[in-house]
Amino acid sequence: MNNKDDGSSSEELEENKENNTVTLDQYEKIKDDYLRLAADFENFKKRIEKEKESASFNFIALFVNSLFPLIDNFEIVINQKNKTEEIESLYKFLQEFMTELQITEVPGVGETFDPNFHEAVEHTGDGETQTIEEVLRKGYTLQEKLLRPSMVRVKSE
Repeated sequence: MNNKDDGSSSEELEENKENNTVTLDQYEKIKDDYLRLAADFENFKKRIEKEKESASFNFIALFVNSLFPLIDNFEIVINQKNKTEEIESLYKFLQEFMTELQITEVPGVGETFDPNFHEAVEHTGDGETQTIEEVLRKGYTLQEKLLRPSMVRVKSE
């Protein structure tokens, strides 16, 4: 019986050896599949990171857009003569908060009119150079992307 077992065991061993060998073509295919899978995984990680950044940006943009009426009212109050220190302090805090969120004002008076960042409400003059004469409502950007355009009066010279 042992001889039978030995004979069939060595046959199985030879068969297993044959099955465990990989041809060069098979190796190349496995290697290519692995490299493709690794590249797909890297692309997946990059896509997820971009989606997280986009979601974060969209959340901040939505939040700040809801604050614009409050900011506009502060702008009105802060420009009045009878403002209090508390109002000024609160306005300063609001500006610092906006800076922390990387929210910046769109450039205004004296700057060249840019339709990508400014909405012209009134236009005077006939020249080619368009300069912002007055800002009626401030515009804001978040990480250099426009959240709200400035409403401006433009003067052409």
